[in-house]
Formats: sequence, C-alpha cells, structure tokens
Amino acid sequence: MPTVFLSTSPVLRALPLALALTAAFAPAARAQAVEARIVQLQGDVRVNGTPAQPGPVPQGATVLTGIDGRVQLRTAAGAVLALPAGSELRLGDSANSVALAAGGMRLNTANAEWRVSLPDRSIRTNGFLKLQACGAGCALPPGLYGRIAQGEAVLEYQGGRSVLRARSFRWVNASTRPEVLPAPPALLDDLGNQADATRVRTEVAATLKAGIDAFAANRDAEATQAFERVRTLAPGETLVPYYLGLIALKREDNAAALNLLQQYTREDPEGAAARDVPKTMTLLSSSQLQQEVAAAVAREAEVVSTPPEPGSIAVQAFVNKGNEAYRAMAKGLAAMVIADLSKVPGLKVLEREKVQLLVNEAKLGDSGLADTASAVRSGRLMRAEKVVVGNFEVQ
Repeated sequence: MPTVFLSTSPVLRALPLALALTAAFAPAARAQAVEARIVQLQGDVRVNGTPAQPGPVPQGATVLTGIDGRVQLRTAAGAVLALPAGSELRLGDSANSVALAAGGMRLNTANAEWRVSLPDRSIRTNGFLKLQACGAGCALPPGLYGRIAQGEAVLEYQGGRSVLRARSFRWVNASTRPEVLPAPPALLDDLGNQADATRVRTEVAATLKAGIDAFAANRDAEATQAFERVRTLAPGETLVPYYLGLIALKREDNAAALNLLQQYTREDPEGAAARDVPKTMTLLSSSQLQQEVAAAVAREAEVVSTPPEPGSIAVQAFVNKGNEAYRAMAKGLAAMVIADLSKVPGLKVLEREKVQLLVNEAKLGDSGLADTASAVRSGRLMRAEKVVVGNFEVQ
C-alpha cells in the first residue's frame, strides 16, 4: 500500500501539489459514462453480445434484439428509444446520437435534437420518429421506411437533404432522395405492440397501487411482493426502490435502505427532494459509517489481511506544524486534494467523513498522522490502496 508524505510551506503550494497528485494517481483506463437505462425488455436482447438486464447501458454500447426480442431504453434527459425484433443499434459516443445498423427503432426525443446515423446518410430530428428497414421477406418494396409524427426530421443524403413534418417516407439508399408516402405503411404499424404495452401499463399501475396501499397498512410482506412484481414488469418504475427502501428502514437494514434510496435519488432527483430523501440518506450514511468504522477497528487483524479496494485512495487531514491560528487549514488542504482526485476517472476517493472517523476510532490522533506506522495502519483499516498524508507550516 503506497503512502505519500507531503510537506508544504507556504500554504499556497498545496494547489500545485493537488494537481500533481491527480496526474500521479490517474489510472490508465477511463470510466465510461452512462448514456441510457433499459427500462423494459422481453425475449432475446443483448448489450455488447451479453444478455441484457434492466439497468444502465454505457455510451458506445451495441444493443441487439433477436427474432423475439424487444427493448426500451430511457436516457437521463427523458428521451425514449424502443427497438423491435431483429434490430441493431449503437449508442453514440456523444449525447443524443445513435447509429442504426439493422431493423428499426422508435425514438421520442423529448424535444431535444437527435442524430440517427445510417450507412452513408443520417437523420436529425426533434420529435417522434419511427424507422423500419424492409428487406428479405418483406412484402413492400425494399428500403428504409419511416414516419415523423411530431416535430420535424431532416433527412441528409449524398447531394441534398429533405425536411419532413408529420409525413411518412421510403428511403432506398444514400444516393436517392427520400420518397414521401401518402399514408403510413403497414410496416410501421405498432398496434399489436401498443396493445401489449397498454396491458402492461395497466397491470403496473394496479400492482403499484396495491403495493402502496399494503405499505400504508403495514403489510410489508404483501407490499414487497407487489413492488417486486412491478420491478419485473417495469424495471424503470422509480417508486419501487423508494418504497422498498422504506421497508428496509422498518427492518433496520440500513445498508439495503441506503442503497435503495440512493437508486431512487439517481433515477428521480426531483421526487427524492420532494420527499426529503437526501436528508434521510445523510443520516443513514453517517450511521452506516460509524457502524462500519467501529466494526473495522474491532476486527483490525481480519480487516488488514483483506486485499484493498482496487483504485482506492484516502486523503487524511494535514498536520499543522506551525501557528495554531491556521489549524482549520488542515482539513481545507485535504479537501483541495480530494476535490482534484475525485475528478480522476476510475479512482475511488474514500469519503472524508469515513477517513476522519477511522482516525478517531483507532486513536491515531492528529500528531501521528504524518508518522509512517500510523499512516500504514490507517490505510489498512480503510482498505485503501494509497494514502495521502502530510503536514504544513505557514511562515
């Protein structure tokens, strides 16, 4: 476990030190950002070749549906992407962009501008767009069929572009102008899928209400069963982790409650704020940290023999070697280093509160933080791969 010792005087040297540490501890791999979440799926659906599960899908991922597969994704900004059977779509490396390689897609842009890339051509739209390829086995003339139901679509091809509003079209290839159709083709008829979706939405609404009613009546086992059913039918329903988190709180399972409420806050930040969930999470986090730290110190021999968390780093409060009037800067300097290190992709910076609690619980004391043995001990207790400690003096 590497331990880095710093000494700086005057205090202003701390900022370059923080930047230098950021570069020194930056891992080679860059973490991928999450572009969308799978909220509904059925049949054979794969993400980067692996069977799909409800949850986040990274930028640049390829989503593939088999002959019986369907999937719906929702972006953080509220746009919805649905793929019918036999489709292949790649999420763009930048926001609001996708590449359709096969099959079809349904896109509700939530009024943002999106770019759909096709081989040698593209579509820009800010509305509701349907696309479906017609190839082998299709009864209609071959080509890409589409309809823009709301907003407009700009179809860009070699040598020109077409702007369509509330129109259907057939697009043969990149060198031809799209053909405007007088009526939507049957190929784009989603009535069967819409009927299934309506049935599922009705069941989800009824089951969710039953779960909430059971929770209000303190029938937690019945409520949990209902919420788990909702989770199966509609993995993207944000109220499920909220109520399951409250049930976990009743059981005094604080770890499960915190995870579920954190999920709810990520997926519905406005709803979480309205229900004061962040305040509850703060109390839970503090309680969890205190319990975790006390257990770690009590089982020190066992904890220190456990491998550290990969990519983890702890920054301890600096030791003031000079005028006591500047004691408050000890935590300020550490905070500056933490702020910079937190921006490094793939690096896990331990919570400052956890670090301080461990220092207090292990009775290391401020004066021992820059001592080699104390630093190594604290790092092992925190299961950190790297520890930054140091001192400063204002002259």
